[in-house]
Amino acid sequence: MDAQMEKRRQKWIGYFDLLDALKTPGCPFCNRMEALSLKFLDGLYYERVTDVGTRVGLAQAKGFCNWHAWMSTEIPNSNSGIAMIYKDLLDAEIKRLSKWVGMRNGVENGKSARRRRDRGIRKFLLSSWTNKASCPICRQIGVHERMDIGTLLDFIDEEAFSQVFEKSSGICVRHLLEIMQGFETHSNLPLLVEKQLKKYQFLSDELGEFIRKLDYRFSKEAKGSEVDSWKRVIEQFSGKREIFGNEIKPSP
Repeated sequence: MDAQMEKRRQKWIGYFDLLDALKTPGCPFCNRMEALSLKFLDGLYYERVTDVGTRVGLAQAKGFCNWHAWMSTEIPNSNSGIAMIYKDLLDAEIKRLSKWVGMRNGVENGKSARRRRDRGIRKFLLSSWTNKASCPICRQIGVHERMDIGTLLDFIDEEAFSQVFEKSSGICVRHLLEIMQGFETHSNLPLLVEKQLKKYQFLSDELGEFIRKLDYRFSKEAKGSEVDSWKRVIEQFSGKREIFGNEIKPSP
């Protein structure tokens, strides 16, 4: 085993966290992203709501993304923190919009001048959103997501780790595509794809069995593991609910 592989083989807490995630139904990366989101939000609301650096970062990001903003409401005793954070953000928007209204009403040099001034102010207002920083929680879990992916690839050929993976739900298509794009040179990528392909095929077979038993001729047969395959395929194909943005209003 070369030095680079030996370095990758070093186990740390992320290795064991990923093992635990593999033992939970669903894509382990999606599960980890959800769990880490709750953990980081809990820490923020518990001890960093009044931290100046945190508030500045949230102002630059216009708060949290849609997913993490609504997840905030699930954090115990977060209501006061949400109120303080979003009052600051809302007051900043009120100030900007009031400036637009005031400057627009103050133009007295005809319609063309008003339109030019109007366009300039609107461009300024919109740029504060289009050029905003990314959601701070998304940035944090993005770093951990990449580390988790690296851990899976590094250990997928280890017997003990591979056995846990074999018993898991495997990873969703969305995450597999991200791995194939971002880790295309990893030596264990072909092995991961082969193992995952078997899981997709098994799920496809379960779906076929579920569909077959919808036929009245076979509807009396005992139900097996295929009974909830129609639900599991959604996560397997699209990822866990809210992890990936929709295509009408993609997550910023």
